[in-house]
Amino acid sequence: MRPILHATTNNRKITATMAAIASTLTSNPWFFEPLQIFATLGAAINFGGSVLQSPLIMPTVTDHVVGVPIHYTAQQTAYLLHNSEHFFPPLNALCSLSNLILTSTAFLRARDGNLIAEAKFPKLAAAFGLNVATTAWALLIQVPMNKRMSRLAEILKEGVANGTEKDSRQKAAEKEFRDLQLRWRKLNYGRAAIMIASAVAGALALVAKP
Repeated sequence: MRPILHATTNNRKITATMAAIASTLTSNPWFFEPLQIFATLGAAINFGGSVLQSPLIMPTVTDHVVGVPIHYTAQQTAYLLHNSEHFFPPLNALCSLSNLILTSTAFLRARDGNLIAEAKFPKLAAAFGLNVATTAWALLIQVPMNKRMSRLAEILKEGVANGTEKDSRQKAAEKEFRDLQLRWRKLNYGRAAIMIASAVAGALALVAKP
């Protein structure tokens, strides 16, 4: 009997230990805080890199400032915007996915009565919503402008190659390109504001307590 009782006791201990581990993973997932830190820092990096394009980088590719012919600055601008698309959108996508996972996890934990998760949930939801807003702003406002500026850069380059840079079509393209540059610089601040708001919401969620 004793061996049977001993085995039964051991089984109960193992079961209790496994249940405790499962409960810990459910209530305090190991990935939660590191993912919060990544999402918050990612949004802050996205903000810093994006906001500097308007006051520092974009003016250097404006011919009025540096005295470079418009077809050169147009090519430089198109190159800058194209290469930016390889860094900022993927980073924002990763932050969005991270905040979606965090928001969902916090919601489930809060529903089970976890007070810390309950305190974090609204801030994480706000951070995720702002990530989505950043994507929407880029897709609906800035991506069309980027494509148009790239097309105008091609037109201006073709004009120089064909020796027609003085004709009316080239002058119209030049004016439109300059106007788009100025508009892009202003609207980029709007996207940057959404990014920093997401970083702030993430930071508040990181330190949130009941």
